[in-house]
Amino acid sequence: MSELARAIAFEEALRERSADRIVPFRFGRAVFNNAYPNVWDLNVLRVDDPSGTTVNALVAEAERLHGEAGHAHRRIAVLDEHAGARLEPGFRELGWETDRFLFMAYRGAGSRPGRTEQVKEVDAAELRPLREEILRAEPWADSDEVVHQVLDAAAMTARAAHARHFAVRIDGEPVSMADLFSDGRTAQVEDVATKPTQRGRGLATAVVLRAVEEALAGGHDLVFLIADDADWPKELYARLGFAPLGRKWLFLRKPAPAGPV
Repeated sequence: MSELARAIAFEEALRERSADRIVPFRFGRAVFNNAYPNVWDLNVLRVDDPSGTTVNALVAEAERLHGEAGHAHRRIAVLDEHAGARLEPGFRELGWETDRFLFMAYRGAGSRPGRTEQVKEVDAAELRPLREEILRAEPWADSDEVVHQVLDAAAMTARAAHARHFAVRIDGEPVSMADLFSDGRTAQVEDVATKPTQRGRGLATAVVLRAVEEALAGGHDLVFLIADDADWPKELYARLGFAPLGRKWLFLRKPAPAGPV
């Protein structure tokens, strides 16, 4: 199995462990969690076999399956990057949001050093206030219900992933963090975030490299992360020693905004 296939399988196995319902459909499986309907990444149609797929066929399946589940959103993941690139113009024409994510594997020390001695391993509960602050700045975090669902779902996923948590504290308060997910052989660095007032100080570099150090010390032979292919952090990760493996595509139709009362 290639490293890209391993990384994809790792992420999808974790998503399935976090699900309470998996529904086969023509091109793959819908993975749903009824407890967290507002967490789009836990309620998604995954295309496992892209042969013969069309935008219209996928949209119809999303309407059927998400509609039956009572979801307001529609979300489709295409794990084959060439199929995703083929489908992307059609989704964009229909007004769906289209995103491309890059899998990157650690290859060894990069050009940007970091001071990992300032990073401490911490309990998940200590990081919840920082996670909440970061989440509330997102444009989709438009209600307490959404924020709390995302936080609770993240905690559930972290438990399923045997997560360890790393942070830099300033004046006793965590201001930068990263999680490390593991299955004993493959490890994923996830949920890297820094308090806005502390950015630009190399703290994200430090927490990522500490997570990598711990993964390698634990005998993992693949350490990867996933970056937005259209955003700048992938350039930072490249300087830290991560190299591209491949991409996946996500297509999203957000819930319609509520009209005037």
